[in-house]
Amino acid sequence: MTTITLTESVSIITFANIAYDSESEFICNVFSAAARENVVIDMISKAPVSADSTSIGFTFADDDMPKMLKVSNEVKPKKPPMINSGNVKFLIKSAEMVTGVGFAESVFKALTAANANPILITTALDEISVVVRESDSTDFEKELHKIFG
Repeated sequence: MTTITLTESVSIITFANIAYDSESEFICNVFSAAARENVVIDMISKAPVSADSTSIGFTFADDDMPKMLKVSNEVKPKKPPMINSGNVKFLIKSAEMVTGVGFAESVFKALTAANANPILITTALDEISVVVRESDSTDFEKELHKIFG
């Protein structure tokens, strides 16, 4: 059985060009500052190291935007973060992912059929979380239900 849940009003912040030799410290500082501001961090995605830098992005509630701007000012990134608000997160969860094949393909078929581009994707053992623009969310949801029932 596959379950699909939606979370609306999702923001994403991405810190890019984080120096590889200090990435753990920088990321820790971001998460510590967010915790002090009582910001709940959800999906976390870290890019592989490219040359000498990396990037990290994560989601939080749109309502916490002022707090995250304060966090960004506190941690002083080399480059201003990219921020994207007003999105919808889909959590597609199924025990089939543990041993089955083609589950991710099905999610991407739904994205393609909806003409929706994922803004952020994370996975776990039995789930895929996908953030899309709010304007794409209705069509993506319809396509997911066509595929997964």
